[in-house]
Amino acid sequence: MRKITFTNRFLITFSFLFIFSFLISSCQKEELTENKELAPNSDFSLIINGNCESDCIVEDGPYFENIDQTIVSWGGPNNNNFSKTVDIKYFNTETHFILQVKSTKGWSDLVINGVSSWTGGNVAPNVWETYSYPLDEGWQACDLESFTLQVTGNGPQANFNVSYSLIGLCGGCETSFIGEPISCDETREAVYTFTSEEDLGYIKIQGGLTNFTGQDAIITVLGGNLTASQSTPGGSSNRIIKVEGSATACEPVTIHVTWNSSNSGGIITGNWSVKNSNGDEVAPSVAGLECN
Repeated sequence: MRKITFTNRFLITFSFLFIFSFLISSCQKEELTENKELAPNSDFSLIINGNCESDCIVEDGPYFENIDQTIVSWGGPNNNNFSKTVDIKYFNTETHFILQVKSTKGWSDLVINGVSSWTGGNVAPNVWETYSYPLDEGWQACDLESFTLQVTGNGPQANFNVSYSLIGLCGGCETSFIGEPISCDETREAVYTFTSEEDLGYIKIQGGLTNFTGQDAIITVLGGNLTASQSTPGGSSNRIIKVEGSATACEPVTIHVTWNSSNSGGIITGNWSVKNSNGDEVAPSVAGLECN
């Protein structure tokens, strides 16, 4: 029988430990990768600071971030031979809480306490690393996310106390354009309301008033950043109303018009439309209004 020498025994033991360490390391890396897949390093559209009571986020951002920084020094009689700066950003998206970390010194370990789904991670030098965890189902605006964060390695650890009030989602809306006749007597009145599902840098709302007489129409515009004007087509008894400017997503634009007419009853307006800077209609036009 062949004897196992001390050298052979050492090599066997060393090989076993190496394989075991490799397997453990692989498992840890897989765990970290799974965690980071929730929020891969990417460019988020961010706004510094936000108020959970007055701000909201639309689909795909921008999001409202908080920022913090800690500088740690160590070494020598005055503890200032070495130093590192650790920066963090944190914010919430529609579904996740996002944490971004950057350290100026070497590879560091990152530990978070107070979040059960967090698995930890590591931070490369001078690179923003992104981590995340899913928000609770049914989360609400101003819900508080709080935890402690330690960035260790290369000197003393940098400590952060994170407390963030979640920014809620903006209420959605659909683009619409409607008109309502209020009065069809000789003193006439109509209201048009336009709502856009997105911000519009330029719109033109335009339409006619039939059988127009007397002084200029009284036009009141609420919402958006718009200016009203009116004109008379040559030789016509009609009046053209034009409202131009910008509109904010989900903010109704209301146009209230009163005017005098020589005829009572019947159709009191012409066709009204909303067009963008390219002359394309952004909502279906409204046909002439008529009182029931």
